[in-house]
Amino acid sequence: MFRPRRLSDTPPPGRTRSAQLLTAAWGLAWSGGMPLALAAIAMLVVLAAYQVPFQGQISLVADPSPVVLSGVYAPESTLSGTAQRWTSPQARITIPGVGAGDAIMRLHLFGGNAADAGRTLQIRAGDRDLAQVTLRPSWQVILLEVPAGAFDLRSGDLTLDLRVAALYAPQDRRELGVSLSDLDLWPVAGPRAWPLGRALQLVLVSTLILWALRLAGLGARAAVSAALAPLLALGAALALTAGGDHAPRFQAALALDVLTHILPLTLALAALLRLGTSSWARAPGGARWAAPLRVAVLLIFTLRLSGVAHPQFVPIDQELRANQLIGIAEGRLADVLPRLEQQHEWGTREAVPYSLFTYYLLLPLVWLTDSRDQLVAAVKLVTVLADASVPLLLWAMLRRDPQGGEVAAWAGLTYAALPVGYIFFHDGSFPTTLGLWVTLAALAAYVTLVAEYEPPAGWRSPGGALRWLLCALLLAFAIAAYVTQVVFVPFLVGGLAASLIMLGDGPGQRRAGWRLTGLLAAGLVVAWLLVYAGYTVTLLTRTIPAYLGLIAAQGTVGREADSFFGTPINSFPQHLDAHFRVWPVLLGSAALAGLLSGRRRLWAAHLGLAYGMFIAATSLAELVFGLWNKHMYFAAPGVALLSGSGLAWLWRRGRAGQVICVALLASLFWSGAVAWANRSIWYILPPSAL
Repeated sequence: MFRPRRLSDTPPPGRTRSAQLLTAAWGLAWSGGMPLALAAIAMLVVLAAYQVPFQGQISLVADPSPVVLSGVYAPESTLSGTAQRWTSPQARITIPGVGAGDAIMRLHLFGGNAADAGRTLQIRAGDRDLAQVTLRPSWQVILLEVPAGAFDLRSGDLTLDLRVAALYAPQDRRELGVSLSDLDLWPVAGPRAWPLGRALQLVLVSTLILWALRLAGLGARAAVSAALAPLLALGAALALTAGGDHAPRFQAALALDVLTHILPLTLALAALLRLGTSSWARAPGGARWAAPLRVAVLLIFTLRLSGVAHPQFVPIDQELRANQLIGIAEGRLADVLPRLEQQHEWGTREAVPYSLFTYYLLLPLVWLTDSRDQLVAAVKLVTVLADASVPLLLWAMLRRDPQGGEVAAWAGLTYAALPVGYIFFHDGSFPTTLGLWVTLAALAAYVTLVAEYEPPAGWRSPGGALRWLLCALLLAFAIAAYVTQVVFVPFLVGGLAASLIMLGDGPGQRRAGWRLTGLLAAGLVVAWLLVYAGYTVTLLTRTIPAYLGLIAAQGTVGREADSFFGTPINSFPQHLDAHFRVWPVLLGSAALAGLLSGRRRLWAAHLGLAYGMFIAATSLAELVFGLWNKHMYFAAPGVALLSGSGLAWLWRRGRAGQVICVALLASLFWSGAVAWANRSIWYILPPSAL
């Protein structure tokens, strides 16, 4: 698929283990001198980028803002309808990576009404006093000369400290400072210092990417090309000095801050992956698919974690879930559970079954962390790791197919790029994220442990019984993970079992289908006993009649945008465009037709057919019962699996097919990144962002 790394996974015999490790570590670190070349390029790129001084307007009321603000309140409207943002008596404004050099600043602010006039605002930058301004009872425009020494010469940041006596408004308990609107910054002719710290950050980022990809198994040329792409993209963004909410230079500076913290974790994950999957290179055709499959895991981990760690990301749902975890740990289950049982988007106050399985799964994080902020960070990391393991679970499900590893690699790369992954992950709903993960884990365990397992003593042997018990429990946990899983999981698993029984390639696959049917029945019983038994009477007497009444009166349930923060409702074509960008579904449909028409029924065909039936059924059901995008997120691994089959077929067709594969994936990554930025950085919510 891609050229593997030249360093062998199996070191030559006759050398001590420590010598082999030292040689491998040096080979990775040196990588043919490529880190030095990347460092030189990064230095030159930053030097060239900062020859262009920043000039533009910077909004101080954008929410979230590319400017780092502390000691400020949320934006609000003025009496004239324009936006303003009040500070506290001590506030700080940090403009990231703007670049050091003499400049003129124009600050637009309001000091309060007539009774509040006469206060003195002190403005400092670094260790410099820029101005002391007497506030008037009107909007003021303050012109400031900012010397180059006021900037942070290492990072190029400009940090303004604002101090003023507190103002107290009637019927407002806040301590207020001044109200801000925007500021303008333009350069003054003279020498400009390039921020060495930003250059070193770019060197570190590109080198860590190179090392992680080399550890994943990519060859030197492919790894260097992949490391050069973000280096040049970040350098180009640093050279773009437009202002506004999107401000490329600021976004590039923030991205460098985030990536320098995330990529060391990526490198550690790459090392663990390499150690844990060293046998892949010895598998049939492993040299073609081992490296890209590892790269898919690293991509998902890095992209998801960088997104939720971005300074402009607002972790509303993550903080809510963290508070709920803390409440459960403190024994306040009676307060937490009734709120979770209220699914307001479905238009009724009647309780719906809500399992706390995923909360109990993450409960140890409460005891391992010291604060809510640490708990939020830990929840993000755990859910990102779970999502990053999806390519590995797809490989486990397809490992019995002749080209299973290659298809899993392409499916993993597609899953990493699908917009629904970025967008849904933004919502922070770890019950849904972990529910999807445990569903795939259950299917992977079934294919690996039970589907074709024939021990000498029969399934009643201790080993066989443990395999069956593990798979049944995983299915039960998948069904009990989240409210929609009670329908989604039985339909998907039942569809897979029906495909194996009716279309199975010989008695082995048909027997596997009957085994899966038994496991599903056992999982349903266990899930009912663990979670849903206590809801049975409520469901039959209150919840279901309430929904039937709403359907009879309105025709649909849960499809009113006003009931859920004004979010637009997506039609089926909008779902395909917004969540999958259409072509993976079209390519996957063609691949499914090809798989079903083949002489041999592969596991990819049965899994793809089950996911296809799931998408069709839930899309029809959504016409009556609004599922928002939950069903599309649940179906994402199936779409990735089928489109991965199509991409693997295209790649084997020669150079033209390979160009098409790269172009399709590149467009998918780009459109997914734009959707993520709209949703999570700039909070622009058109239908295409959902």
